[in-house]
Amino acid sequence: MLLFVISLSTIYSATVTKSEPFFIKEIIWFVISVFVFVGVSLVDYRKYYKYSTAIYIFNILMLLSVLVIGTSRLGAKRWIDLGPLALQPSEFSKLLLIFTFSAYLINNYSDKYTGFKAMFMSFLHIFPVFFLIAIEPDLGTSLVIILIYGMLLFLNKLEWKCIATVFFTIAALIPISYKFLLKGYQKDRIDTFLNPELDALGTGWNITQSKIAIGSGKIFGKGFLNNTQGKLKYLPESHTDFIGSVFLEERGFLGGSMLLIIYIALLVQILYIADTTEDKFGRYICYGIATIFFFHIFVNMGMIMGIMPVTGLPLLLMSYGGSSLVFSFLILGVVQSVKIHRGNK
Repeated sequence: MLLFVISLSTIYSATVTKSEPFFIKEIIWFVISVFVFVGVSLVDYRKYYKYSTAIYIFNILMLLSVLVIGTSRLGAKRWIDLGPLALQPSEFSKLLLIFTFSAYLINNYSDKYTGFKAMFMSFLHIFPVFFLIAIEPDLGTSLVIILIYGMLLFLNKLEWKCIATVFFTIAALIPISYKFLLKGYQKDRIDTFLNPELDALGTGWNITQSKIAIGSGKIFGKGFLNNTQGKLKYLPESHTDFIGSVFLEERGFLGGSMLLIIYIALLVQILYIADTTEDKFGRYICYGIATIFFFHIFVNMGMIMGIMPVTGLPLLLMSYGGSSLVFSFLILGVVQSVKIHRGNK
């Protein structure tokens, strides 16, 4: 709740000069999200294990539907228009994959996960989801999928030699991916990350303006409604991907530190629920959800400071967006479900 209050005030400040009622829309999405949280928390999480096959099929069909009826924005086909609403299926696909991959590991490799063959076979489970998201394209969510895969394998006692091999393989594939797999705008983002001044008025504009906003906030910030980069439209995505820049400009280093502490407290709580849950499926779910939160926080915070490439990942519970907010409350509802139902037989 505290995070949402901070988010709502920052969204209002970032969009007060814009004609579209982002503030009102976010409140509406919050009400919907609360109902989602309560509803999901009342559902026994073990039902997702029972119906994991059906969930997996639904996940694939949902992502395929984006390719057929999805709409394109900013060079990516990620959304399905539902009248006044726009749904981003890849957001929810991450949670569905946690359900199905956790069930897959428990069913096939419970306490006996060893070797490269097992690692390869388990990768085949996530590959269709990873591929369908990657071709939208959605690089940020694709990376989240890989991180979830790695985290759940680690929990399932993956051998260190496999981890080391995968790490070095990925490192070796980075230049190949850059050369042959990434689209032009994705390469531009990486080039901008390495050298923002290379095209400060073009691809490096957002990062440059974000740094200016953060730096101008100094220790104590400029105060509520006193952000300039967002209001003067120097920072185009000030209420979504770069909402952290607006917050740091207004609240400064101290406000940013407080925000980070709140996020850390949230992660610690999720991990505590995971570690105190004897049921392996519930534990895997919580660790997977903690991985999602961690990656979004780490990448988004790094992005606005210029130490990570721009990927389009929102700052969960802070950035404006219906899909993002509903998804955040949805996964928190699942964690709450684990906490409520883990003792039931």
